Amino acid sequence: MHSKSPQYGDAREREFSLPGITLAAREWGRRGARPVLALHGWLDNAASFDVLAPLLADCHLIALDLPGQGLSQHKSPQGSYNLWDDLLDLMRVADQLGWTRFHLLGHSRGALISLLLAAALPERIVSVALLEALWPEPVTIEETAAQLGRHLRDNLALGDKQPTRYAGPEEAVAVLQRATGIAEPSAQRLVTRGLVQRDGRWYWRADPRLRTASALKLTRAHSEALVRALQVPALLLLAESGVGGRMNWREALGQFSQLRWKLMPGSHHFHMEAQAPMLAAEINTFWQENPHD
Repeated sequence: MHSKSPQYGDAREREFSLPGITLAAREWGRRGARPVLALHGWLDNAASFDVLAPLLADCHLIALDLPGQGLSQHKSPQGSYNLWDDLLDLMRVADQLGWTRFHLLGHSRGALISLLLAAALPERIVSVALLEALWPEPVTIEETAAQLGRHLRDNLALGDKQPTRYAGPEEAVAVLQRATGIAEPSAQRLVTRGLVQRDGRWYWRADPRLRTASALKLTRAHSEALVRALQVPALLLLAESGVGGRMNWREALGQFSQLRWKLMPGSHHFHMEAQAPMLAAEINTFWQENPHD
């Protein structure tokens, strides 16, 4: 395990020029080590992994700013932010890196995206480690029309909404802490990468479309089929005061023998806080048992 303090470690900035969009990333480790693509949660950014990444052993980790978040470009006006809309971009990043096969590490929304990719392209994925999410909140078939309606209304109303402004980063940190319950250092990391200054005020860089309803959502049957389709080793770590404390996962997960899971101390952003060394130990053990071939 790396001996460096869990701050920014030896992180380096990267950019990936893809068809129609440029994605930013933070990079740790040496090329040729275990290849890991790390995906952050909704409205977070690559700084989400600044604490955890330096604690992960012998890996070449790329933490992306997913489209429309962090320092990455927004999608075109015709683009959308459904979970599956990022998958081709992720594979193009892997191809630019020369990664034939690689590991996935995802938190929250990034975990949901990781599940889709691991289930769809098992020949490219070595293993998947999921933090605080397995599948999205399901909808029923009967809700399809209402869900699509919310998506259309939300997007049509965007032109009338003024972006939230902050007097400075300190105000944004305080607002983020109230909204998420994360510690101040964690909020500062996300704010530092996530804010932009214009005309003496501060704004989130994130594309406002990320806050709109998805056009379609998966049913419970869709999600369970994706988990059953996993052909690669999978680890799910849940937080006692996060998602793991709000759902009866024991009943839901008992049917998936291919998935290893564990309930751990902490809240939704436990990978950024005091529990990060415990998570790193679990992930390192998981990777040692499932080495890159």
